[in-house]
Amino acid sequence: MNNTIVVAMDHNYVWGAYMMIASLRYNQMPEPVIVLGFGLTETDHQALLALNNVRVVDGESSTRNLTCCKPDAMLLAETDYITWVDCDSFFIGNCSDRLLWPDHDMIHIRLREEPENAAVYRHLGGQGKTPSVILDAWRQDVGERSEARLATGCSACFMSLHRKHLPFVRRWSEQIAKVLPEDNVGVVDRRSFAYFQTDESVLNSLLCFAEVAPTVSPYYKLDKDPTALFVHFISRPKPWECWTPRPFRYFRQYTAVLDWVLAQKLPLPGPVPLALRSDRYLTNYLRSRFSVPRRKFHTLLRRLRQK
Repeated sequence: MNNTIVVAMDHNYVWGAYMMIASLRYNQMPEPVIVLGFGLTETDHQALLALNNVRVVDGESSTRNLTCCKPDAMLLAETDYITWVDCDSFFIGNCSDRLLWPDHDMIHIRLREEPENAAVYRHLGGQGKTPSVILDAWRQDVGERSEARLATGCSACFMSLHRKHLPFVRRWSEQIAKVLPEDNVGVVDRRSFAYFQTDESVLNSLLCFAEVAPTVSPYYKLDKDPTALFVHFISRPKPWECWTPRPFRYFRQYTAVLDWVLAQKLPLPGPVPLALRSDRYLTNYLRSRFSVPRRKFHTLLRRLRQK
């Protein structure tokens, strides 16, 4: 089945996107890739294009966070299937046959189990299912179904669907414009009660209440086999900047991708960061132990200075 992987990024995430696409080629995954890029340099362009079968589309500036460009990036694909992938991620093993769901009526996406969903809504005393006050707001804003299709939410870091669902993708873009603030305060926006996860909240509101929404796949195929995984780096800092403790378990696999790139003598987005040097395992391990407390300390200092 022909399938395009799409991603959106700016210059700050060029190493993330580069490593994700390189992991495809390292694992002999041939899918074409479309990059919706913002503020990329000529060096960024050259490095990404050298990874084979990559098209870079320069995006128009937006006041919203980059994460809200997901549906716009997906609409650039012309293949039967479209797969969105967050650029702060990579693949372990050849996952080509696990990206898609064979039933065209379904979207392949990871549905959160109740303990994880409870953590998402812990500020509302989450008990597992999506809180009724959130569902009520979504129901009113979507204005279609009365009963929610889903008891928990989906993660928007990966999704794959057939192009028959492009009307749903367009609706997602329209709903983002309708319900999210136009400014950018980050991926999480606590000012928006029902949509604090920004684009992901909007996506889940539509999966729950929009008539045009595809059915969510009964399970997720990219977290079952340790030899064929999609790994998403949620925490900050990102691994090309400095490792954090939990993601560090993937240090060997992630840096092996860059070792392959170097062996192929492919152009790079810039000098190799210390965090991506496979020969600096111990240094990066020690740095990972302090990275999160250091980030939190600097965040606290910044907030204190703003008062």
